[in-house]
Amino acid sequence: MTREEALKTATEHVDKLATNSRGYQDGVRFPEKIAAVERLARFLMADGTDDE
Repeated sequence: MTREEALKTATEHVDKLATNSRGYQDGVRFPEKIAAVERLARFLMADGTDDE
């Protein structure tokens, strides 16, 4: 998966998780959301390699 694809997929996934049924993002701060997107994107780009 390319970096762009991983970031797009991660952003969509985090947005869905952060948004409640009313469409609000209660209690989600921007730095936390960015950190979650970056973490998930790194995971998606790993392609199954075990570097750690």
